[in-house]
Amino acid sequence: MSILKSVVVLTSAALIASGALTATGARSQTSIGSAHQAPATSVHNDQSLLSIISESMETSRLTPAKSAGSLERQLAAVRTALLDAEAATLEATENAVVAQEAAAQDTSTTNFLTGTSLVSLGQSQAQVERREASDLARKAQGLFDQAEEALNTTHHRLVATSAALRKTTVDQESVRLARISETREDAELMAALEESDAIVPEPVNDPAVDPETLENAQAALGAFGSASVASATGIQVPTKKLTRTARINKSVKWANKIAKNNKYKYRYGATGPKYFDCSGYVGKAYAQGGKKLKRTSSSQYKAAPKKVKLSKMKKGDLVFWSSNRGRSFYHVAIYVGNGKIAHARNPKAGISVTKLNYAGTRNIYKYAGRY
Repeated sequence: MSILKSVVVLTSAALIASGALTATGARSQTSIGSAHQAPATSVHNDQSLLSIISESMETSRLTPAKSAGSLERQLAAVRTALLDAEAATLEATENAVVAQEAAAQDTSTTNFLTGTSLVSLGQSQAQVERREASDLARKAQGLFDQAEEALNTTHHRLVATSAALRKTTVDQESVRLARISETREDAELMAALEESDAIVPEPVNDPAVDPETLENAQAALGAFGSASVASATGIQVPTKKLTRTARINKSVKWANKIAKNNKYKYRYGATGPKYFDCSGYVGKAYAQGGKKLKRTSSSQYKAAPKKVKLSKMKKGDLVFWSSNRGRSFYHVAIYVGNGKIAHARNPKAGISVTKLNYAGTRNIYKYAGRY
């Protein structure tokens, strides 16, 4: 059952006419009208990502307004700034993972050349870029930690001011504001998904590699299907290969289990067993069901045999975030049903199950990947 059929509430900012799934004031948009493109490198250079985080931190300097309406707008600005900073940090860390993958392949080439006159070329551009991307990721994470602390302090100060205006306690005002925000985000997500269903073009998929079509074909073969082998006597002997449905259920079950256990942490570049980054976490979840995924968010999107509109997501589909209209992706999560995703976010937020709109609908790509 698709997300629109199974969820009546859910997340932020409607798809706008230009084709964006993004929150108001977000720094980038994803065009509805454009065909999905092959991932490439990020459009942001090193310094622009650090600048985004630094600029977001400037919002923490807000002086509390003197009216309730203005205070609510300031609180929204603080949230947007925090989301901008988090997105830039995720992009920097994902770029580092991509660079590490490229350098690893390059190392294989260098090893092949060992003993030849070409081995002196060992310090390749890929290896230089890996070091630079890793340095940037560390700087971005450190800067984000500062921005998060400053913005959270400002948030608390604004809530306290709002509580004083309303002659209530800070705790009561926090609850009131949270309820308002949640109600608005639920309505905005539902609107966004409905517009996704109506406006986003259907992706072009190859039926020959459609994972659901293949599973149905296997089922049509009978109880054994392709999950069996022929013995020397011609008798069909079942193997332990899982059906796609069983595989997805196993992956989602593992993702939920890990997300609820504080023993497991986020660390960029990590693929387990205790630490994971976003694509490492998703890859490990799929591995539990016997499916091997590519290493990075961008390669996971590109390799997905079927793309589906967000309005038609099902449990086990992968959701992607992009800041450059789908040329590359900086975050990935696994859809676990009922409008929720499991994902590895950052060192502080860790690995958790959240609403699809944990960051509004900012930069969520218009198509999910289905394996």
